[in-house]
Amino acid sequence: MLRVIKPFSGKTASNSDVGDLNDFLRDVLVEVAGENYRQTMYEAMALASPDGRRIQYDLDPPLRANERIMSGLFATAISRVALRSRTEARIDRPERDTNLDALEHDLQGNGTLMTRGGRVDYLAWYGSRVIGVELKMASMNCETPKVTRSIEKRWDTAVDQARTVQTCLRARQKEDGHRYPNPISVALMVIVGRRSINMKDFDVVNRDIGGMEDTTLEMLASLTPRPAFVATYTFPEEFRALAPRRKGKEAPKQGRAIYTPFISFIAKPVVNATF
Repeated sequence: MLRVIKPFSGKTASNSDVGDLNDFLRDVLVEVAGENYRQTMYEAMALASPDGRRIQYDLDPPLRANERIMSGLFATAISRVALRSRTEARIDRPERDTNLDALEHDLQGNGTLMTRGGRVDYLAWYGSRVIGVELKMASMNCETPKVTRSIEKRWDTAVDQARTVQTCLRARQKEDGHRYPNPISVALMVIVGRRSINMKDFDVVNRDIGGMEDTTLEMLASLTPRPAFVATYTFPEEFRALAPRRKGKEAPKQGRAIYTPFISFIAKPVVNATF
């Protein structure tokens, strides 16, 4: 089940006249969760035992994989929700370029390829606004949740990158407001709650999923800057005991599973370049 725990409350972010960021992100997360379920269901059918009644411990859903694989889910979801979208779009500051054509086609004014500049994970045109999204992924022990230094650094990076994106989009808006209307950028982080378990302990560990989820959300609320949007997705019970991963792919280990009961989503909007 997908739940929005804390929606965006800022006037600019929730402006329905130009495109409510709450509606956009909610619809994206619904698409992400739905696509993850669809793929996992087909994997479960392909790997099911003849009786097909037992919990499977060999599944590898994309929503708990690495950031590169997970980003594909979000690219698909955003393309379904937005009027149009781009992945890995350039975010060069306009003063480096001579015109919009250079910005759009990775060219300098003289037609040669540019050698400097960053990328935004996703650009989406939604309603009457353009939205930049910077995505990061992290994991947290679901049984004893704690914000690690790694999580703090990835969150800081996502917010800083979103600020850079917003600076670029604001500059582009001044040059061409029709192409880049009402820009807003979002730092979005996906936190996978998981822990390694003995398969025999699944029923015991699975009893307190509500408490684990609540504690995880409390820990994430302590991040600085504070998340302005919080949501959580609880995996169906039959998809919570997953195959261990090693070197970027599934690596089943006799008697062991990665218990993954829920995914948390946190986000922070950047409205102005000076935010």
